Amino acid sequence: MKLTPAARGRWKFRLGSLGLGVLAAGAVFGASLAVSDDLRLMYLVGVIVLFGGATWMGAKSWRDWLSPCLLYMPLAGMFGFFVLGQLPFLWPHLLLWALAIAIGLSLLVARLNRKAMISGVVILFAISVWYCMSYIPDRMKRATNHFGDGAAPEFAFRAVSEGAVPTTATPGKILLIDFFGTWCPPCIAELPEIVRVRAGLQNRRDIEFVVVGTNAGGDTPERLRAFARRQHVTLPLAFDQGKKRTPHLV
Repeated sequence: MKLTPAARGRWKFRLGSLGLGVLAAGAVFGASLAVSDDLRLMYLVGVIVLFGGATWMGAKSWRDWLSPCLLYMPLAGMFGFFVLGQLPFLWPHLLLWALAIAIGLSLLVARLNRKAMISGVVILFAISVWYCMSYIPDRMKRATNHFGDGAAPEFAFRAVSEGAVPTTATPGKILLIDFFGTWCPPCIAELPEIVRVRAGLQNRRDIEFVVVGTNAGGDTPERLRAFARRQHVTLPLAFDQGKKRTPHLV
């Protein structure tokens, strides 16, 4: 069946929306890899790009429900596959990104109440501030801080940094292990404090320190090493592939 010019125009518009969605996904994950591993940056880049794309779409055609879905799907799919499996408490990313698209679609539509749309933008901004400043740091802290007094099993990590790196327990010595993620804001924030504690105990030869990364959140030894170079981390670094020992030790 031959498509009418109007139908062809709609499908071209939908393909353009899908292309914008792919670009949005590339921008979000590209910023995470090239600029910062902070999950808040990932969220903010997503909001800005999706809101901008949806605003452009709304100015062209705001009645086509399939186009915003195509804009949303690439980023939502990649985020769900690569991030939510490890950090399920970040599901509000998806909800707020969808809200940004809805507000963006309606912003330039003349028939709708402009004051209501501006109020929507203000509400999205307020929620985003709370989400980035309170919700994400708090949830990350809960997810990465665990306490226990059980005996640690035998373990052996893979050394990542150069120099002396304690990769297993040594009889007669205390080994302080900091399990770390390059995507974890609280983990990054506490590094200077660990450096200060280590410096204060430098005369204690019976105490060793090691920062241990795992493959949670997509980390790899190479990514941990690159992060250490960018941030000038001088602490001994190791890696626990597959989190084989991490759940027992934290």
